[in-house]
Amino acid sequence: MSVVACKVTENGYEIAADSISVRGYTQTKNNTARSKLFEVNNMVIGSVGYAEESSLLHIFAKTHQPAAATEEGLLEFWGEFAEWKKKRIDRGNIENSYFVGIKGKVFAIHEWLIENIVSYEAIGAGMDFALAALHLGHNAKAAVATAIELSVFCEAPIQVIKKSK
Repeated sequence: MSVVACKVTENGYEIAADSISVRGYTQTKNNTARSKLFEVNNMVIGSVGYAEESSLLHIFAKTHQPAAATEEGLLEFWGEFAEWKKKRIDRGNIENSYFVGIKGKVFAIHEWLIENIVSYEAIGAGMDFALAALHLGHNAKAAVATAIELSVFCEAPIQVIKKSK
């Protein structure tokens, strides 16, 4: 119940997220908590899925970083996070989808599949709407705005983090 969109250009990247938060069948509107999109330890992280996992990643990332801005570097970082998470809550499985921006690159992470984003991508319940907007040349913020307009699972306000190369 979310959307996060990313657009990579030759000048850098932009990651935008909606702000819906859902507990059971109840949504919280105007949520400005940074569980979906945050900057920590020279990384930009966008997440859709469980707030618990995203919050744990936020804590972990304060003191850990990938060794390199590569798919292999992110995979090792992901393995360390899974082990750390298991020690904390006795569950090491990764359920959310993420974007991780580091050193001018952005990676999409779906469980253990890690891919370098070279143009654009979106994750979450509103991703199809956001992908269509990105395909038509819009930026990440406009893509999230489109998803908010068309999906009952996305909500304003929009959060945006831009990074230049």
